[in-house]
Amino acid sequence: MKEHVDKTAQQKTESAISCPIPISQALPSSGSDGGLGFSVVAPEVAVPGKTTAILVTLHGRGGEALDPLNVTVRLETQESDNDVKLLTTASQMITNYGIIPLKIPPSPASHCTLHTTVGCAADAECAARSHSVIRLLGPVRDVVLRPARRHYRPGEAITFWILALDHDLRLVRGELAYIALSDPAGTKVAVWEQLSMDEGVRKLSTTLAPGARAGTWRIQARCGGSTSLVDLAVDAGSGSAAPAAPAAEQHYVELRFADSMRRRYKPGLPFVGRVEAMSTEKKVRVRVKLYDDKTDIYSQDIDMSTGEGGFVVPTVMADAPYVNLQVRVNEL
Repeated sequence: MKEHVDKTAQQKTESAISCPIPISQALPSSGSDGGLGFSVVAPEVAVPGKTTAILVTLHGRGGEALDPLNVTVRLETQESDNDVKLLTTASQMITNYGIIPLKIPPSPASHCTLHTTVGCAADAECAARSHSVIRLLGPVRDVVLRPARRHYRPGEAITFWILALDHDLRLVRGELAYIALSDPAGTKVAVWEQLSMDEGVRKLSTTLAPGARAGTWRIQARCGGSTSLVDLAVDAGSGSAAPAAPAAEQHYVELRFADSMRRRYKPGLPFVGRVEAMSTEKKVRVRVKLYDDKTDIYSQDIDMSTGEGGFVVPTVMADAPYVNLQVRVNEL
C-alpha cells in the first residue's frame, strides 16, 4: 500500500517569483537612548542544540551615518530559586545592520529572555538595550499517532502505532513516551509509561471491556515536550468486521517544504529548494514538480533517507504571474 501526499506551494513573480516570509515567525523589539535607536528581530521559539539568528538594525538620529558599534546578545533563564542563569552570549561589531548567530544550549527551562545591548563600554554602561522572551522547544518535534481504525465495538482490541521524530525529522534517542487511553468520562483505562522511542514505530494494543462505555474515547501521547491525541468512537453498532491491516502494510508519510526555502525567484537564475519528510519508512522517493496554469515546467525525483532532500530548478520559463511547486510521494 502506498500513501500519496501532495503539498503545493504557490510562488509569485514580479519579474520574479515571490512569497513574503510571514512576520509572525519573528518577534521584534527595540531600544533607544534618544540619539541611537535599534531594532531586534528574534525568533519566538528556539530549539536547544540548534543555532538561531538574531537580526539587529541600528538607527541614527535623522538618518545620520553610524560608526560600527559592538552589539551583545545574552540568553538568560530564571531557575526555580529565582537565580538568573546565563545560557549563552555572543557579540559582533555591526554597522547599520547585521545578523548574530546564537547557539542555543540544552536547558530544562521552557522560556528564556534575550537581552540585547548596543555600544557597551568597559564600565558596563550601554548606549541602548532591549529584551524579548523566547520559548524553548523540547527535543521532540512531532509525535505521530495512527490507529488501525477509528471505530470499535466493546470487547474489541484497539490497535495503534506511535512514532516520535526530532527536529531533524529523525528518530529520537533517549526519550520516553507516556501514552494513555481514556473513556468518555476521562478515566484512564490503559496507560503505557516509560516507553522508549529509540526503536522507531511502536505498535500498541489493548482490549476494550465487553461493557465498555459508548462514546468518544481518546488516545493521548506525550514525549519530549510534544503531545498528540486521537479520538476513537466506541459503539455497539459501529465498527467493521474487517481485521486491522498488519503492521507491515501501515505506511505514514508527511511532506512539507522547508521553512528555510526561499519563496523569491528571479527568472534566469537557478532556484534551490528543500523538502522535509516525516515517515515510518527508512527511505522515501518523492517527485518535485514545477508548473504554471498551462504547462509542466520542471520535475525531479529525490531519494530521501535522512528526512530531507534538496532539489535545484535550473531556470523557470513562464509568463504566468504565479507558478506552483508540488511534491508527492513517488515510491516507498
